[in-house]
Amino acid sequence: HSTLLEFLGRHTLETYVLQFHLFMTHNVQYIPVVIPGSDADGSAVLKFLNMLLCGSVFLTTAVFARKVTVSTQLAVVDLVKNITGTVDTSMTQVLPQQSTERKDSEQEQEDEETIELTKAVEFNSAKV
Repeated sequence: HSTLLEFLGRHTLETYVLQFHLFMTHNVQYIPVVIPGSDADGSAVLKFLNMLLCGSVFLTTAVFARKVTVSTQLAVVDLVKNITGTVDTSMTQVLPQQSTERKDSEQEQEDEETIELTKAVEFNSAKV
């Protein structure tokens, strides 16, 4: 089980969409240069630091976008439920077994994913 791959997998959609908005500048002819001197003629160290900085901003933005996506999805599902007046109480939330080694933040992320999947199933079953 790879925590890094799990993290990247959870944010795949956001990273895919954000790459067009954050990295593709000037008709995809240039890469973002945040640190002066890290352009094509700059030193390798400055290029590496520029890459780390851009990557950090990119991943931070993707995590934020994921949280906004989940919040928006939950709000829309609740709105649709309130409008249609349907509340499906037959669905129960099933949490996977957790090892005692997991951190609280990892548990919160899994709970968020489980709630998201449960709400999506409830929404889809309400449409049928």
